[in-house]
Amino acid sequence: MMGGRRGLPLSVPLPFLLTGVSAAAFFGLLLPAMIPEAMLAPNFPHVLAEVHLATLGWLTMIVMGASLQLTPVMIVAPLCATRFIRWQYPVYMSGVTLLLSGFWWMRPWLMAVGGSLVVLAVIHYTVILGTSLARAATRPLTVRFLVASLVTLCIVVSLGLTMALNMQFSFLGATLEWVLLVHLLLGVVGWLSNTLVGVSYTLVRMFAMAHGHTDRLGCFVFVLLNTGIVILASGFMAAWLPLIAIGGGALVVAVWLFAYDFQRMFRLRRRKVLDAAQYHSIAAVVYLSLVIPAGIAVVLAGWQQSTMLVALGLAALVGWLGQSTIGYLYKIVPFLIWQSRYGPLVGRQKVPLMRELVPERWTWISWWLINGGLLCTLFAVLCVWTLLAQLASGLLGAGLVLAAATVFSALRHLPLRKSKYNGSTF
Repeated sequence: MMGGRRGLPLSVPLPFLLTGVSAAAFFGLLLPAMIPEAMLAPNFPHVLAEVHLATLGWLTMIVMGASLQLTPVMIVAPLCATRFIRWQYPVYMSGVTLLLSGFWWMRPWLMAVGGSLVVLAVIHYTVILGTSLARAATRPLTVRFLVASLVTLCIVVSLGLTMALNMQFSFLGATLEWVLLVHLLLGVVGWLSNTLVGVSYTLVRMFAMAHGHTDRLGCFVFVLLNTGIVILASGFMAAWLPLIAIGGGALVVAVWLFAYDFQRMFRLRRRKVLDAAQYHSIAAVVYLSLVIPAGIAVVLAGWQQSTMLVALGLAALVGWLGQSTIGYLYKIVPFLIWQSRYGPLVGRQKVPLMRELVPERWTWISWWLINGGLLCTLFAVLCVWTLLAQLASGLLGAGLVLAAATVFSALRHLPLRKSKYNGSTF
């Protein structure tokens, strides 16, 4: 499914995936030091750097790499406009590094330069996927989610660059507040959540072997989710609570319907024994079904205390989005490496199973550290217990570091010489 002759050389998606999981580990290492600052004021420069490390360095990096690999197979056609595809990673990586440096040292010119490179890389990524999706031979449900997420991604990075320039020139004035709200909404829900919900309709079925599941409810989730995003963004711009309530209500119904459809996929599975990767997905959907209603309630009630915002941010970035990407990496990276190293040897000699490329015990220890540490961190943050929040976030960080080590452990199976992968030389 993830390979085939339409796939890319391993050297294209793998740097994105490995850099993304490395950023997750770095995020976890910094978290105990950042928690006290975040509980005081979430807009401190170091906290903003930590947030963008998660959204751009961890989550978006992984989504880019995975989508470049999976899209050709889902649309049954090769990617288009790939002449400069090998420049995608270095340009995006350079932009993210400069942007994070700008936030950390509060240098607006670094933010502007880094943001411009990120915009350039996103435009290139959008051209590749957009052109490929437009010429697709088939358009499954996941493709619809990808199209919507691409549109919102372009808006997200444009708003981010606008706010970075505003730090230097102060031209937004009173509109800065709604620009920030729309930026957050489109980034977390419009870009990342749209993508991961859509990809779930392909990967969950494949990994769990849920062949009897249909797209009927998923199509309704797609319409309701993106309608809610548009209405809620309009409500933020108009600063009108009734519109915010309508859009927020649509989002809540959409994610609850997705959670129900997700449960149906697992109920129809043929592979009865679940592994840690699938438990990450289950935990992620639980967080999604809770964090969206909580976020809407906070906006409508005006509970915008810093501790509440930190708890919501961690639940969304780590509980929902982060766990989803980690769970999928446990499957995608070993498969790509297995296909590169052992695919040509199948039938000629004994080869290891794909699941044997990563230590299963590490995946379970990481799962418990991430989920136990996250729950304790959320409790401590809401109770304003700073020391406990630091200790608990240390457990969470250890889980993220162990998850990264688990993914990197599959690299010991990489071929030591040039070999062919999907018809291309690696």
